[in-house]
Amino acid sequence: MKASNMGQVFWSCLCFGLTACASDYELKGKRPDVDPGDITDCGFSPISGTQVSSYDCNPVFTNTGENWGGDVGSIGFHVTEVLGHPFYQMWYTSSSTDSFGGVSMGYAVSSNGTDWTPHPSNPLMSTDPSGWDKDSIAGQVVVWDPIESEYVMAYQGFTLGTNEFDPGVWGLGVATSPDGKSWTKSARNPVINFTTDFDILFGGALIQPCWPLTITITERGAFKGYMAAAKSEDALLGMETACHIYEMNGLDAETWIINDQRPVMEANSSYDQMGIASAAVVEVEEVLYMFYVGFTEWVQYSGYQSAQNLTLNLATSQDGGATWTKDPNNPIPVQLTNPGLISDVGAQVIGSRIHLWVTDSYDNVNSVGYFYYEPDVEQHP
Repeated sequence: MKASNMGQVFWSCLCFGLTACASDYELKGKRPDVDPGDITDCGFSPISGTQVSSYDCNPVFTNTGENWGGDVGSIGFHVTEVLGHPFYQMWYTSSSTDSFGGVSMGYAVSSNGTDWTPHPSNPLMSTDPSGWDKDSIAGQVVVWDPIESEYVMAYQGFTLGTNEFDPGVWGLGVATSPDGKSWTKSARNPVINFTTDFDILFGGALIQPCWPLTITITERGAFKGYMAAAKSEDALLGMETACHIYEMNGLDAETWIINDQRPVMEANSSYDQMGIASAAVVEVEEVLYMFYVGFTEWVQYSGYQSAQNLTLNLATSQDGGATWTKDPNNPIPVQLTNPGLISDVGAQVIGSRIHLWVTDSYDNVNSVGYFYYEPDVEQHP
């Protein structure tokens, strides 16, 4: 069994929280460029025709907790460097409901991206039985705010309507945490209300939201985000609408301006013709990489539409995210089923590689697989 040399520092952080190791962060030098195969039990195999390698012992995480288990839903990741070594954190939702009947969120940590230790008190964040998000929380993305010295989580939440005349509440929520474990939801939630802010009939909105996709933050504390939305003209014409990608800019974590004039990337390819279901954006040497889940069909499920035939894809931007170019070799052939059941993707830059965690169906159980993308290598033969 291969092992890292994290030493006692990692385990101290694991036991007492990252805040106990805050002073250690100041000691780091250049970003570590660790070959994942050197610190994991199994190796990684290149995927032919791509710049992606797959972990040989996938999946790396299945939610099989004794007190709180079930299929893994959406996932959020953050990697911190402690004394030159990556420290991995994951926040994940589960199909297993909490005591109030809603969906909850758990937390797990890892020293190598493959061996995950769930928090013993999971779930750490739950739906609020009296709140706007009492029926579900999902689509979480976590970033570190260097200005406020706290984690910021953006997530989708909703409350189902009680009848056909009650649309319920649906929107983008924000929560903050000093340590990644104890979360405080914003009193202004939902900070973007998809139910009331986008009335295409009477309000003249140009877009109809599908769901939030992701947010990013710079070292100077500037927030940027992306959401999936349909063009209102298509919805008004009764067309089967596609969920394109629109840009959001945050004045802060709770105040967002949506550029609804045009999508920064359209869902118009054979593998994403009906839309984008999930996305993760990272930057390597001034190039933005967006790994996203595209889908080709809508299906009716319990009165609601659901994405069908999902695949993992890549797009890049060299102008700060204003325009995106889809990779000509899309989709990336990692899906396990046909039609594809990939549901979520998380991405983090560690050294020269972009590490990817992808939720897929492993033997009929939604679990997390591990991959990495190498921007500086040629396609694998």
